[in-house]
Amino acid sequence: METKTKLNSKPKKTIMQVRKAVERRRFAIQAVFSLLTNSYVVGFLTGTIYKGPLKQICVPGMNCYSCPGALGACPIGSLQAIFNQSDFSKGVWSDSNGYLVTKPLYYFAFYVVGFLMLVGALCGRLVCGFLCPFGLIQDLLHKIPLPKKLKIRTFPGDKQLRYLKYFFLVVFVIVLPLLYESNPFFCKYICPSGMLLGGIPLMTYGSLAGNTAAGTGTGITSWAEAGGLTSLKLGILAATILLSIMIYRPFCKYICPLGAIYSFFNRISLYRYSVDESKCTHCGVCKNVCRMGVDMSTTPNSPECIRCGDCKAACPHHAICAGFGKKAASTQTLTADPGESC
Repeated sequence: METKTKLNSKPKKTIMQVRKAVERRRFAIQAVFSLLTNSYVVGFLTGTIYKGPLKQICVPGMNCYSCPGALGACPIGSLQAIFNQSDFSKGVWSDSNGYLVTKPLYYFAFYVVGFLMLVGALCGRLVCGFLCPFGLIQDLLHKIPLPKKLKIRTFPGDKQLRYLKYFFLVVFVIVLPLLYESNPFFCKYICPSGMLLGGIPLMTYGSLAGNTAAGTGTGITSWAEAGGLTSLKLGILAATILLSIMIYRPFCKYICPLGAIYSFFNRISLYRYSVDESKCTHCGVCKNVCRMGVDMSTTPNSPECIRCGDCKAACPHHAICAGFGKKAASTQTLTADPGESC
């Protein structure tokens, strides 16, 4: 009887196995979403930007409008477009057939702001963890092996540096575009995502095709025509790539204005984390595994939490719950499906 029981019993998964399974599931969701939102293959083949009706729709994550494969619009670029206009009674949109038509800009303003509020109210920074192509790129970069001394958990002054993303949101996305019309400051001077996903592919195509800015019909320059602004953005991109290998998601932690917007909603969003105090021993495991530096036992819906699920998978007491609506009792065990909601 004892032998039969052993044969029929399901072996428990270790915490590490559960964490790895959660990470694989998250990576699969990130990859599929990134491919779907950048599936305009013609753009990569011809060096052009899709400008059809889908470009009226914002995607939830950081995805450059100028990426040759992008089907949707970047919410930060769209937000800047609003503040860049002096006359809200005018604006340019594409109709359902892709033709440019004039509509009042406040229609677009209501849509973009409403979109960000809706996504934020539904899931907060869950978008950062699961639906952001540039977040996926940083995740992959951080997997590149380095000597342990070069892999650092955080910078000195990390807590203060986290406020930089709010500075970039207020100054570069809102204030400067309001003061200087037709000048999208964050996209033009800062955004490493735009340089990687849009600038590099388009300028590379322009160089290979022997095109000039005037010859492409899209304003695409070749590398031969690149100037100081391109050098600046390449420098920012290079620094972001290097830092992403050394530290987990530096762009998300310190720079991203979209993450700053969604962070305001983390405490009130429908999708949320909670901790069962009857099970939590404040052992510190969740804080140690969190690469965003969140102590889940004290601040389960911190503005810095990207809701990746690492803490939930690692908790040895199964005290962390995640899902929509009211807090539920934890039922997760090491034999349960990884990532299963409490």
